[in-house]
Amino acid sequence: MHFPSSQEQTGPVRVLHVTGNLDRGGVESWLVNLFRRIPRQETEMNVFLAASPPVTGEHEPEIRRLGAHVVHPPATSHLPAFLWAYWRELRRLQYDVVHVHVHHFSGVIVLLARLAGVPVRVVTSHSNTLQVDRTVRPTRRLYLFFMALALNLGVTHRTAVSQSAAQSLFGRHWRSAQIIDLGVDLDAFAQPRQTQIIRRSLGLEEGIPVLGCVAQMRPEKNLPFLLEILQEFHRQHGAAYLLLVGDGPQRQVIEQEVSRLKLQHWVCLTGSRPDVPEMLWAMDVFLLASEFEGLSLSLIEAQMAGLPGVVSDTVPILSGDERFPLVDVWKLPLSASARAWADASAQALARGRHPAPQFAFDIGQTSRQLAEFYRRVTAQARS
Repeated sequence: MHFPSSQEQTGPVRVLHVTGNLDRGGVESWLVNLFRRIPRQETEMNVFLAASPPVTGEHEPEIRRLGAHVVHPPATSHLPAFLWAYWRELRRLQYDVVHVHVHHFSGVIVLLARLAGVPVRVVTSHSNTLQVDRTVRPTRRLYLFFMALALNLGVTHRTAVSQSAAQSLFGRHWRSAQIIDLGVDLDAFAQPRQTQIIRRSLGLEEGIPVLGCVAQMRPEKNLPFLLEILQEFHRQHGAAYLLLVGDGPQRQVIEQEVSRLKLQHWVCLTGSRPDVPEMLWAMDVFLLASEFEGLSLSLIEAQMAGLPGVVSDTVPILSGDERFPLVDVWKLPLSASARAWADASAQALARGRHPAPQFAFDIGQTSRQLAEFYRRVTAQARS
């Protein structure tokens, strides 16, 4: 579903996005694309960081250059100081909209926004943590209960990137959530690149296939399993590289596993890169073995770059979804062996690149829809 159109309203709509650190990730990259495309004289957007601790992420300097105010409050682990800083920011600019992207912690954010008199309080669920949430300890379960209670008291508009993401965060209220299109810069990924030049710059030999993934190095991305797949691919199908683009708290774990498996020559860890389209054009097959995903913008980007993919069945994009007519994507359960994943990767490799599919997911269109949504719901709340 798209955001509906608005009626005219004078003056800019003031929006505060509450999110984690502005590193290179799916949500963060989407946010910076919003700031690039939505005129500030129409929608005045700022960012409040909810992190422990907040740090200057790679996208933050550009967002600041675009005119936004980025607030670094105390860490969320120091909750009273964090909430006081948040309250002061809400009162400083008299926001029309608070738009929250921090999953369960959204509860306290929207409840305090309600108490501060913010008329529109939007929560977007970007992730599906249902399986993880079912196995938590009693103290964490109590936290989830109170956050859900606070969310229901504070939210005015529930949105989600997929049905499973809506179910994960909104529970029995998930059907009231609007499924939204975030959008990516489709043309940036569909434009062909000089693959061999990119591979040489990365030290990858010609004639050897490249499996790859773009993801933050976090436990839920299950990146060590990709190393097992690579090892099995070598045993069954011959030489291949694994190109991992991204950074994060699990990097040291992955580096240690690369050494243990003696794969140093075959694994390229690029760290966080601004040139993700180029990195995708250096690959032959896209792998994604995440334990959970809200949608997976990286898979959409890989598809636009023409890559066949082997992904876990936790990715909620369905084969019949008209928004995303996937091409040459193999879905496997995480319970499948590394051998099965390697064999599927070999099948994907044999298919080769495909023309960019027609996705109704361009950031230019979806950013305009979001700006119109802000103006419409603000006008309704003020009337």
